[in-house]
Amino acid sequence: MKDQSLPNQNLVRQLDGTDLNSEPVSGTKIMSKRNSKPRVKKILIATAIVIGIFLAFGLIFVLRPAKKMLASVSVLQTLSNEAADALKKQDLGLVNTKLSQIEDQMKVTQADLTGFSWMKIVPFANRYYQDGVYGLSAGGELITASKVAIQAITPYADILGLKGLASTGDGAKTAEDRINFILNTLDKVKPQLEQIGVHLEKAKVELSHIDPNRYPTEFRGMALRPIIVTGISLVDQAAVLTNDARPLLEKSPYLLGMESPRKYLLLFQNDAELRPTGGFMTAYSIVQVHKGKLSIIQSNDIYTLDEKFPGKIAAPQPILKYLPKVPYWYLRDQNLSPDYKVSMDTFYPNYLKTKSPEVDGVVSIDTQVLVNLLKITGPIGVSGFGTYSAENDKRCNCPQVFYELESFADVEGPVVWDSVSGNIVFQPRNYGNRKSFIGPMMQAVMSNVMAQPKSRMGNMFSAAMDLIAAKHIQFYFLDADAQKAAETFNLSGRIRETDKDYLFVVDTNFAGAKTNAWVEYSADLKIETGSTENTNTLTLTYKNPQHYFEDPKTKLKLNGVFRDWLRVYVPKGSKLIETKGFETGEGSGEDLDKTVIEGFFTLTPLNTKTITIKYKTPVKSKSPYELLIQKQAGSKAFPYEIIINNKKQPEVILDSDKELLLSY
Repeated sequence: MKDQSLPNQNLVRQLDGTDLNSEPVSGTKIMSKRNSKPRVKKILIATAIVIGIFLAFGLIFVLRPAKKMLASVSVLQTLSNEAADALKKQDLGLVNTKLSQIEDQMKVTQADLTGFSWMKIVPFANRYYQDGVYGLSAGGELITASKVAIQAITPYADILGLKGLASTGDGAKTAEDRINFILNTLDKVKPQLEQIGVHLEKAKVELSHIDPNRYPTEFRGMALRPIIVTGISLVDQAAVLTNDARPLLEKSPYLLGMESPRKYLLLFQNDAELRPTGGFMTAYSIVQVHKGKLSIIQSNDIYTLDEKFPGKIAAPQPILKYLPKVPYWYLRDQNLSPDYKVSMDTFYPNYLKTKSPEVDGVVSIDTQVLVNLLKITGPIGVSGFGTYSAENDKRCNCPQVFYELESFADVEGPVVWDSVSGNIVFQPRNYGNRKSFIGPMMQAVMSNVMAQPKSRMGNMFSAAMDLIAAKHIQFYFLDADAQKAAETFNLSGRIRETDKDYLFVVDTNFAGAKTNAWVEYSADLKIETGSTENTNTLTLTYKNPQHYFEDPKTKLKLNGVFRDWLRVYVPKGSKLIETKGFETGEGSGEDLDKTVIEGFFTLTPLNTKTITIKYKTPVKSKSPYELLIQKQAGSKAFPYEIIINNKKQPEVILDSDKELLLSY
């Protein structure tokens, strides 16, 4: 039978005449393979063309602009480092020159950035381009703010001993004349300070758009993300600092007696016997300030003030527990709160009960102030008492002035009164004479400071700022506006409010001799973050590298057993898990709107003590981690090592309060 499909088969043919329904032969297979080669070739050629286009695009629009951009940024970084070095050398003329060079280079960088303008339409990539725009805009505001600041400082450059700017007056002027010139022209600085604040705020807004978490922690060996985080933080702090300076500037004429004389109670705190506000209150003076000129009205020993105190206040529990044989709360011990204002709110009303002069405020200084000033002025002589310097004394491995002051005070023990009769039953050898030393010493120091030549004024100013930042100088004012201005500028030793993580280590030396002159500590803080709370482990290592010390002639004992009531302030709501290393008194509670973990321990010379505290905090964390660490007044600068989720952070030297932004 004839196949009915044959007619249809005639319709199905290849162009070369091959019957598709017939059995294929090997030649047909070979032909098919040959036909596939042009197709593959075309695909390869097309792919090569596309890759070539992308390579060309990358070369033209990415690699070349990127190379130019990196070179431009490198130049900016070099110029910025040179400007910072010039600032450290107090050469404002060179700083001004470098700022102009940076401004010119930023224009070049801005032009280079336009090579990436195509990124604006590319998802994700547009963020990085926009960050560059924000960064350069912020940089422009910072340059402007810096130039206004230099313009504001220029009239005082000669007075402050700064280099590189045109002279503004007679270099032979006394320090008192220089101070008066500054005080009488402060009003002219206010508008410039406002301009600086405006530009810093604009820079702050621009940088707030940049998310550091978009960037790698490291890039070509450079800590990229930490640099971005630090830069944003510094601009933020500068903006806050500038705005906070305004109230204090407005109140300066009042505080410095430009309108009428002001009186201040000057408290001397011995930081070698560390107490919560900076040291044991050992002496005091009443000073008057009139039109910037200081004069001493009276000086005395703290024990003579206690003699005048009419009341007998029962000692609080910490004193009863850790300060032997002291049943009453004397004036000299009324700085138990680490918040300077809180302590002075207790001390000053009781001071008035001694019928001592009313004052406009209380200013505390410690021995570090005297040591740092002597480093600049050189040795000073105090008539009838001797010569004092900041040079190291081999007898105690401490500053000579510290040893001589302690030797003269001869504080082998406090003055002890009979609790019934009120008569003195024990007094140090120089008691009654040492109060006569305070006035001459103060007068000698002030006279030397005021007589310093112009060349040292810059160093004097820097030293004063460093001492205030480190809380070796603190202020308490009776005038509410003045106190608020001081607090805003962080001059009054307040415990600060924050919704971030917080840490404040407070040592109180109770009858532990002058051991804080040698005792040092380091801190390790390990943070493990969680979704609703963090677990922090703080390890404090205390060392006393100095041997027992007793002067063979005077039998003066300085270094001995360090007896420390330790308190650690952490965020309110924190929960103590465990402590290790305390000998007694372990526990936790609340104070000053913080959770406080405390305990007591001792440390002998040439030994080490480790205290470990583990606790949970109600802090909700994210990167960068925000942490405020406050420094205790009077304490030394100590190193802090911080680890977040096993990532080690750069070492922090706690020489002032630190607001940290830590990437992890």
